[in-house]
Amino acid sequence: MGLQINTATADPKIEVLADRPAVTRGIAEKLLGVLAEAVEQRGAAHVSLTGGGAGIATLEAVAELLRAGSPALDWSKVFIWWGDERLLPEGDAERNVTQARGALLDYLVAEHGLPAENICPMPTSEEAAHPEAGAQIYAQKLETHSPEHGIEGPNGKLMMPQFDVMLLGVGPDGHINSLFPDKDALAVTGQATTGESDAPAELGPPMRVTLTFDAVHTARRVWTAVTGKDKAEAAASALADGADVSAYPAANARGAEETIWHLDEAAAAELPR
Repeated sequence: MGLQINTATADPKIEVLADRPAVTRGIAEKLLGVLAEAVEQRGAAHVSLTGGGAGIATLEAVAELLRAGSPALDWSKVFIWWGDERLLPEGDAERNVTQARGALLDYLVAEHGLPAENICPMPTSEEAAHPEAGAQIYAQKLETHSPEHGIEGPNGKLMMPQFDVMLLGVGPDGHINSLFPDKDALAVTGQATTGESDAPAELGPPMRVTLTFDAVHTARRVWTAVTGKDKAEAAASALADGADVSAYPAANARGAEETIWHLDEAAAAELPR
């Protein structure tokens, strides 16, 4: 495929912390600050969540900070989105939204005034018969929160909100969201969402809905949470000069204003010292 990194985006910064709890707590602390600032400055905050071990642990860390008395945030002005989702039934334990509700979102609704309607999950298998239908449904949902004239993407305007933060995990194969190596979804441009019907078998259910690279690149900040020695090779390859996006999609995990890779020492083991 020979896809290139979008060099118009922010170059990645690298933060290496001791272990997964240090990574997830560090991201959680920054996330609360960014969301509060966005609400104060623009009247609303939009965040795109991710699944996976580190992604869900980050949400658990947010809940821990709030329970410990972290400064107040007007959660009624915060909107929750996802970078990808498995096309499975409502409430399925493998859905990212199900795990996020257990880790944080149900608590925010019950205790911190997050309106249930501000949680914007991707479609279920009951709502969409196949991934492309799910992608169209989510594109329509994104459009309802878009600025009037959209936001500028690398291949034209996208009708979607501009995320203040997009959280991303990175798979051992170098994927982000459901953008997997050498798949057609990597080359989709000019739209915010697409479907993936053949995710790698070892990663669970094959049918997914995902945001595209164009959508990723409109986010103000893209932050990865990468932990564990099984991610070390992918992290080093994705962050190497001249990385091949088709082989390591995470090389193109870049935000419009800021890109930060948060790694624990195990995941950073193969980075140049």
